[in-house]
Amino acid sequence: MNKKLLLLIIIAVMAKLNVLAADGGKTSVRQENKVLVLSSYYQGYSWAGTLESSIVSHFSVDRKWSVEVDYLDLVANRDSSFMHNKAERLMAEHDANKKNIVVLLGEEAWIMYRTYMSEEWKNVPCVALFSGTYTISASDYSSCREITDDMKISLENSRKGINATLINDPYFVEPTIELALSLRPQTQHLALVSDTWQIGFMVREKTKRIVREKYPSLDLIDLNNRELTTAQLKTRLATLPKHTAVIFDSWFSQSKNTANRALYPDNAMRYIASSLTGDVVFGLYDVGIRDGVLAGGVYPTSEELQSKLIDVLMKIENGVQPKDMPLVKLDNANTYLNYQTLKKYGIPENLYPKNAIYFGKPISFFERNEKYILGGVCALIAIVILISVVAFFERKLKRQAKMLLLVSRENEKGKSNFITNMGYLMRSPLHAIQMSIDMLDKSNMNDNDKELLSFINQNKSMLLNIFNDIIDLGKAGENDLNLSLTSVDVEPAIMNIKEALGSVSGIQFTIEGDGKTHFVKVDPKRFSQVVSYAIVNADYYKMTGKVAVKFWGNQNEVVVQVGCIANFTEKDTEALFDVFNNRTNPANSGRSNLELPLCRKLMQAMGGNITLERLADDQWAFVIYIDEKICRV
Repeated sequence: MNKKLLLLIIIAVMAKLNVLAADGGKTSVRQENKVLVLSSYYQGYSWAGTLESSIVSHFSVDRKWSVEVDYLDLVANRDSSFMHNKAERLMAEHDANKKNIVVLLGEEAWIMYRTYMSEEWKNVPCVALFSGTYTISASDYSSCREITDDMKISLENSRKGINATLINDPYFVEPTIELALSLRPQTQHLALVSDTWQIGFMVREKTKRIVREKYPSLDLIDLNNRELTTAQLKTRLATLPKHTAVIFDSWFSQSKNTANRALYPDNAMRYIASSLTGDVVFGLYDVGIRDGVLAGGVYPTSEELQSKLIDVLMKIENGVQPKDMPLVKLDNANTYLNYQTLKKYGIPENLYPKNAIYFGKPISFFERNEKYILGGVCALIAIVILISVVAFFERKLKRQAKMLLLVSRENEKGKSNFITNMGYLMRSPLHAIQMSIDMLDKSNMNDNDKELLSFINQNKSMLLNIFNDIIDLGKAGENDLNLSLTSVDVEPAIMNIKEALGSVSGIQFTIEGDGKTHFVKVDPKRFSQVVSYAIVNADYYKMTGKVAVKFWGNQNEVVVQVGCIANFTEKDTEALFDVFNNRTNPANSGRSNLELPLCRKLMQAMGGNITLERLADDQWAFVIYIDEKICRV
C-alpha cells in the first residue's frame, strides 16, 4: 500500500486514579482509558484502515480499552498552516500532563509535527512508521527539491530531542527491479511512477542511484507527476516504448491549476496504470498485488508491520521509553506475485521464481491431496524400511543357517566316517575269532565245551550283525551304499522273508495282499533287510497276537504295513528312527537300536520311506512307502 501516506495514529492511555475520601470513607474516581487513533489519510484508505484495525482490535477488544478514532485528511490539506493548526488543536485537547499518550505518526506527520510540537508533547512517547532509510528537514520537504546527500538526516538523528522510536519499513527497489528483469528478460526501459512528496523524492533518488550503479544499460523513464497533469501522465503511460518495465510507487497527480487536480483512490490508479501500459506493472508494497491489479513486488507484508507495531506498543505500555528502544527494521521481505496476472500477460512459467509466494495460483494435485500423499509416502517409507530390516535379518539368518548346515554336514560326514571306521575296526577281530572257532577240532570236545562254543559262536554272530549295521549306517551317511536297483515283486519277496525268519528265528506272521501284483524298483537285498527288520522289531515290541503284514497299491505307490498290538507312544514315531535315541532292548533279544534308523536310511536311499503309525487304539504298524509308478515293470 502507499507508504508515503502512512498513518498518524495517537494512542492515549489514561491512568487509573484512586482518590481516597475523607473520614475513612473511600471514593474511587476512575478515568476511562482511551486510545485516540489519527490517520494521515481520509477514512477508508485500506492500508491505514488495516493498521488502525489491528490497534483497535488489540487495545479495544483484547485490552478492554475504549477507542476514539479521528482522521486527518493530510492528502487534501498538505500546507504547513493546516498542519500547524491541527497540531495546536491536538495539543489543546489532550494535555500531556494529564494523559499518558502514545503517538503513532505517519511519515509526513513525523516531520511536520516534530516542528510544531511543544516541549511537553516532545516528551510524550511516540512511534513513527517510516519507509525511507533517511529523512529530510521540514524546510527541504516543503521546497519539493530533489534530494541530495547533504540534505539527508539519518533516522537515528531524526528522533533526537523527542521521546520516539522508529519502525523502518524500507522500499526494496533493487530486488523489485531484479524481479521485473527476470520475468521480462528483454526489458530495455524502466519507468518509475512516483509523486513529488517526501517518499516520492526518496524512492526516485534511490531508484536513480541503483540504475546508475547496477543497471547502466537500462533507460530510466521518470514519471514524476509534479510536472505532469493527469492527462499527460496517462498519455505517457499509454505511449511507453516497447520492452518497458513499470514500477508503481504512487500516483496522486496535482498541478497549480486546481481544475486539473485529480485525486483517485490509490488502487484505482493502479488499475489505470496497468491497463494503459498493456503489460505487467510491479509495486513496492502490498497493495494491488493480491487482487491482481499489479503483477508483483518484493516487500514485507502489512501483517508483519502490524506484529512489530503491537510489540513496540506493548513495551511502551509496560514502561519502556521509546527513546531507549533500538530502531526496528523490517528487512524480511519476500517475493509476492499474482499467478493469474503473469499468465494473462503471457510470461512463461519457466521464468517464475521458485521461492515466490503466489496469489491466485490453482491448487495443484499435490496441494489438494498433500496430507494423503505425505501419509502414503511416510507409509511407503515405513514399509520399505520394514522390508529392508526384514530382508537384512533374513539374509543374516540365511547366512547363519547356511553356516550351520555346512557345519551340520561336516559333523554328519565326520560321524559317518567315524561309525564306518569303527565298524570295520571291530568287525575284523570278530572275523579272526570266527576263523579261530572254525579251526578248532570239535571231535575231541565234550558236551560242555561244545555248548560253550555254540554260545560263543551265537554272540559272535550277534556282534557281527551289529557291526554290519554300524557300517551300513556310516555308508548311508556318506551316500555310499552302492545299491543295485532292480525290479522286485513285492509279494514273493515277503514270502521269502517269512520262510527265512521262520527257519532262523522262529518268527511267525500273517501276509495279506490286495490281490494285485506290485513291482518296485529297489535293491532286493536291502529291501528284504528293511522288511525283515520291520517284522522282527514288530514281533519284539508286540504285546499279544501275531505280526500282520499287509501290502497294497495306493495312487502309484506301494504300501507295506507291518502291524501289531504294542504300547508305543507318539514320541516313538521319531525316537525309534533316531540312531542316537536312548531306548535299549533286552540283552536276550538279539536286536539293536540301529536296525530301524538303518531301515529309514535304506528306504530313503531307494526313494521311499518307513514310519511308525497308530492304526487304532493299541494297533500300531511300521509302514513302508515306495513309489510304484517309476518302478512298475
